[in-house]
Amino acid sequence: MHSKLRAPTEVMTPRMLAAVADPHTDILGHCTGRVLRRAGGGTATETRPESAFDAEVVFAACADRGVAVEINSRPDRLDPPKRLLRLAVEAGCLFAIDSDAHYGVQLDWLRFGCERAARCGVPVDRVVNTWPVDGLLAWTRRERS
Repeated sequence: MHSKLRAPTEVMTPRMLAAVADPHTDILGHCTGRVLRRAGGGTATETRPESAFDAEVVFAACADRGVAVEINSRPDRLDPPKRLLRLAVEAGCLFAIDSDAHYGVQLDWLRFGCERAARCGVPVDRVVNTWPVDGLLAWTRRERS
């Protein structure tokens, strides 16, 4: 999903559904691909806008297949945006909160994703990386068709 991010909805939605249907997919990451930049006052503006896709259809497929939606904590991503995060909660999705760290000091970013998850009503029991290790490993080994 890290290419052709400006494709129209009618192209992106089937691509995302194919990714979710792949039996090797556990987590749908960077679902919008957006990149933010903070202005001097801390206001975020998009430097790369969100990909267009039918979020209701994609999140329903994620919920149906047990594929988690990534909550990306990186300050210049914060993906998915809060409105889509709330939609994924309503769809019954699982979630994985990650820092998207590329260096050790960036692990502190995890708190941004946790704060967004709490603000958007993500139930803790649906965050796969809070599960006991046996449950997490069982989920990754689940039967998929």
